[in-house]
Amino acid sequence: MNEDKENGKENGSTVTPMQILEEALELCKFGRFNFKLMFATLLAVFSYTSVTTTSSYILPSAECDLNMSIMQKGLLNAMPFVGQVGAALFTGFITDAFGRKIFLVWGHVGMFLCNIIEGTSQTYWMLLFGKLLDGIFISFTFSATAVMVTEFTHKGVRDRVLMVYSSFMSFSLVLCALVAWGLLPRPWDFIISEGYFEFHSWNIYLYVSSISSLAAALMYWHLPESPKFLLTLGRETEALDVIKRIYHENSGQPKDSFHIKSLNSMGTFVTPDKISIKKQLTNALYLSKELFQRPLIYQLIIFSGSTFVNLLAYSSLRLWFPQLSTIVENFQSKHGGETSEFCIMIDGYTSELARNVSLAAENSVADICVPHPSGQDTYINGIILGVFSGVLIGISSSLVDILGQKPLMFVSFLACSVCSAALYWTNSSIQIALLLAGTCAIMQCALSLQNNVFLRVVPTSVRTLALSFNIMIGRIGSLVGSVLFPVMLQGGCMVPFISLSIITLCVAALVYFLPNPSKQNSGTGDK
Repeated sequence: MNEDKENGKENGSTVTPMQILEEALELCKFGRFNFKLMFATLLAVFSYTSVTTTSSYILPSAECDLNMSIMQKGLLNAMPFVGQVGAALFTGFITDAFGRKIFLVWGHVGMFLCNIIEGTSQTYWMLLFGKLLDGIFISFTFSATAVMVTEFTHKGVRDRVLMVYSSFMSFSLVLCALVAWGLLPRPWDFIISEGYFEFHSWNIYLYVSSISSLAAALMYWHLPESPKFLLTLGRETEALDVIKRIYHENSGQPKDSFHIKSLNSMGTFVTPDKISIKKQLTNALYLSKELFQRPLIYQLIIFSGSTFVNLLAYSSLRLWFPQLSTIVENFQSKHGGETSEFCIMIDGYTSELARNVSLAAENSVADICVPHPSGQDTYINGIILGVFSGVLIGISSSLVDILGQKPLMFVSFLACSVCSAALYWTNSSIQIALLLAGTCAIMQCALSLQNNVFLRVVPTSVRTLALSFNIMIGRIGSLVGSVLFPVMLQGGCMVPFISLSIITLCVAALVYFLPNPSKQNSGTGDK
């Protein structure tokens, strides 16, 4: 770098500190430090995937131990989303105001402690409370995880790294299924005080799932704060020290050999000791005003509405996928390996469960309740779902440059609608598994495409707030879907799947009204 650049000048035009920082990241390249960050990110993604997925796997095993009705199962699946909805906007503000690292470390510590509470649960309400707290702590870590990946990665490889980050969700689904398969079928029953303090395989499963949260907290503890966040607070020396650390770990060269000696931000930013907490929050609120003015307010409404409907359909089907697979397996075992129409099997299960819960109110639960444990097909189906999702995300990343994001989203939603409706007429266990996994995987792919469009058309100045708002609306959709799905099942099997097909068609129509990122990039998202 020449003297002009070091002084913030290049060919007579001012080079901003952020541009110098971006070039410094490019000089650091992508190496050992970034791999450590990506491993921490994988642990983080697995942690919050586990929070929302463990409930769906323990439902068949714990339904008798906790005497759960189908509505209580739906509420348990929904409870992490209740916590996320309540905290989403608040955590978005404070993450921008006070940094990423502190919330990533202590948020994962909180998730670890919540998992311990859940594993120790002896009642349904204790487990429900643990899931509620888990959802709140997820809000502190969810957006900060993606932001850390973005702000530590130079623009030359950022898109590819974010695609890898998107695939972590698919990998986590596979890993959750494998861990459940390894633990839940075991006949483990440890009775410390009969009727008061008992441990079963599902308790052990929740304990084991907590390990990733503790590991993520430890990983983030040994990682530095984002240099871009430090620079926005005028802490140039600290930001440069972080850059030198990245350079040292990636290249093996001494920190002092890094030839960028200044980010030239002194005098540009106000130092943090002159900005009170009240002032930081006031500034954030002032900047947020842009998001609620035309045309951004219209775009926010369209994206939020689409996200709400997407996650209502996706979350309800994904979280009930293991339970639905278990229902099919148990039907087969009772009828010598034969299956019937999908809806006949589902309606038979809901009727039996309602009858058992009614009898349990009048008699001893131990005398009445007969558990319906998951077999290997349920866990294999969970693995298929994760693999399908990963493969489709990889395919979409190749097709998006050819077809464009909006046409690919439209085709994806149409395919989801067809798969969901086809379930009603299916009578083969293999067909059922493929259609359920395919519907969830295609919808996850479509959601990834929509999120990419969203991040590209929203201006940088309000992007975090817009993302937090969109996440909050999406989690409300997940919450509504998780609770509404069992309600619709009680009304008959046809109701939820035909409803999912119809609302997916509505989202496909809504794609037409989404902005085109290739036309709006220059003035907003990549500014």
